[in-house]
Amino acid sequence: MIDIVTTAQITIARHRLAPDGAGVIVRDHGHVYALEQVAMAAAGSAGRPHRRKERIPPGPAAIEAADVLRRNITGPATTTSSAVAPSAATASTVIDLSTYERAARGRNTLA
Repeated sequence: MIDIVTTAQITIARHRLAPDGAGVIVRDHGHVYALEQVAMAAAGSAGRPHRRKERIPPGPAAIEAADVLRRNITGPATTTSSAVAPSAATASTVIDLSTYERAARGRNTLA
């Protein structure tokens, strides 16, 4: 934990820390709310407010493409009644990424 305090030793914020490289973004709900308020105020009254992101279910074309990928075939998807079973003789390739890991260690930019 890390605390942000005033000179009078009043805690104004407390943050949980995550280990470096954990891929974790720690956000306090109060900060998220404050950021939303600032963003909405900056947008002003010119136009309608931003629509919240919503999860839109996949359409028929996306479902068909997913079926093709699941069956590991090329060509149009078929109905589930005539679905093709995945090949039992699928060869697998193992790639050792340790060389890339060593090269990337300590780098925090792509430049």
